[in-house]
Amino acid sequence: MIRRFMLLEEGDACTERERAESERILRLQPFLADASVRALPDSTEGVRIEVVTIDEIPTVFGMRVRDFLPSALRFGNGNVDGRGLYLAGKVQRGFAYRTGVGVDATAYQVFGGPYRLSFEAERAPLGSTLSGALDLPFFTDLQRTAWHVGFSDVNRYISFVPPDGDRLSLGVERRFWDLGGVRRLGLGRYSAFTGALLTAETVTPASVAVIVSDSGLVADTTDALGLPAPAYRNLRMNAVVGMRALSFMTVQGFDALTAAQDVATGVQLGMVVGRGTSRFGNHDDDVFVAADLYAGRGSASSFHAFRVEGEARRDPGTDRWDSLVGGGRLAWYFKPAEAHVVVGSVEFSGAWRQRIPFQLMLGDRQGGVRGYTGSRKAGATRTVVRLEERWAIGRLTRHGSFGLASFADAGWLQAGEAPFGIDSGIKAGVGVGLLAAFPPESQRLWRVDVAVPVSSDPDAGWEVRLTNSGTGHFWREPDDLARGRAGASPSRIFGWP
Repeated sequence: MIRRFMLLEEGDACTERERAESERILRLQPFLADASVRALPDSTEGVRIEVVTIDEIPTVFGMRVRDFLPSALRFGNGNVDGRGLYLAGKVQRGFAYRTGVGVDATAYQVFGGPYRLSFEAERAPLGSTLSGALDLPFFTDLQRTAWHVGFSDVNRYISFVPPDGDRLSLGVERRFWDLGGVRRLGLGRYSAFTGALLTAETVTPASVAVIVSDSGLVADTTDALGLPAPAYRNLRMNAVVGMRALSFMTVQGFDALTAAQDVATGVQLGMVVGRGTSRFGNHDDDVFVAADLYAGRGSASSFHAFRVEGEARRDPGTDRWDSLVGGGRLAWYFKPAEAHVVVGSVEFSGAWRQRIPFQLMLGDRQGGVRGYTGSRKAGATRTVVRLEERWAIGRLTRHGSFGLASFADAGWLQAGEAPFGIDSGIKAGVGVGLLAAFPPESQRLWRVDVAVPVSSDPDAGWEVRLTNSGTGHFWREPDDLARGRAGASPSRIFGWP
C-alpha cells in the first residue's frame, strides 16, 4: 500500500525531486504520522530506497452527552489492517424522533493505485445523507492529471437562531453530482492546468420552517425567514484553469505539536467558469464563476501565508450577480525556539444575495470566537482575529507528547441579509489549553481548551472544548459557510492542500 504512493520505480533513474516528493506525499496521508524516504547506495552501482513510516493511532472515537448521558456515539478505525482504509459507524439517540445510524468510509488507495474512494450513508433523527466519490487528487507537479467524480444527496434541517425564543429550522434537500478532470501543462518552473467539469444540482427547500421541539416538529407561524424560498435546478458545463508555482518546505510544530509538516511557498490559482443551460428541465441559464488563490512565503522560523476562495453566479433574469460566497485566512507563524510557536491569523466568512436563507453564528465551533458557543448573535459576514502561543513540554510517556497554549480571539458580525442578523460589535474571548499528540510524531493535535468571554453577551459563558485537528490544510472552510456554496470550487477538482 505504501509503494503505491511512491514516485520511484525499480529500474528507473532516482532523482532527488522524486525522493523528496514521495516523502511529502506519504506525510500527506491522514493515517501516517510521519514518513522518511532515503536513497542508500548498494553493491550494483545503484541505490536502495528505504522507506520508514510511523502510523497515526487508528482508533476513531467520539461522543456527545445530553443530561449527563451519552446521546451520540462514533467509533471506528482510521487504518483498518494497515490498508489505508478509514471505517467508522455512528449511532444517535433520537429522543422524540427516530434513532440515527450511519457509516462513513474512505479508502485512500484502490484499484492498485493512489485513487481515493469515499462513501457516507446516514439516517439521522431528522434528515439523511448519501454520498460517494472516486478521485485522483493532485499530489505533486510530477503527475500529469487529476480528476474527480462524485455525488451527494443530502436532506438536512438548517438551524436559524433568533435573538430569543425557539430556534427555527428549514428542511432543504440538495442533490449534486460532478464529473471532471484537469491536465498539467509544464511552463518551465511553473505549471498550468486546463480541464473541464460537468455539474448538476437540484435544491428543494421546504415551504415552511419548523421548531424542532422535544416532543416533535412544530410549524412556525411567524414567517420570520421570508418563505417560501425558491427551488432551483441547474446543469452546468465548466472550464477549469489554474496556475501553480509552488515549492514545499519541511517545518516542525507549526499546526501540530512537534511533528514535521510540509508547507507550501509560492503561489497557486485555480478558477472554474461555467455556463448553465435551461434545457432538460433545468432552471438556471446562468454564468458561474469560482476562484481559489493561495500564496505563502517564509522560513522554518517565520512563515506567512493567505488563502481566499469565492464564488458567484450571474442571473440572466435579473442581470445581476447573486449567490456570492467568500472566505479565507491570513496567518503568520513565528517560531522563536524549537518548543515555542506564536500564531496570529485573520479569518473571514461571508455570503450575500443567497437564494436560500443563510446565517453565520458568532460562536460557531469551527469558525467562530471561542467562548461564545452559547451566543445567539448571527449575521451574514463574520471576521475573527486570533492570537495563540504554544509551548511543547515534551514526552511525558513514550506514547505521547504534551504541551500548553494560551489564546485570545476577537470577532464581529455584520447583519447583511441574514435572518435575525445584527451588527455585533467586537466580541473577545481568552483561554488556555492542554495539548497532546499520540504518538509523539503525530500530525494530529488533540487539545482541551477552556475559553472565557470577556465582552458582554447574556448567552455566552465559559466553556470547555475537546478537539483534534490535522496539518493537511492551511485553511479548512467552516461548515456553516460551506452550506452556502454550489459545490464546484476549484479546490474540489484540483485536490490542492
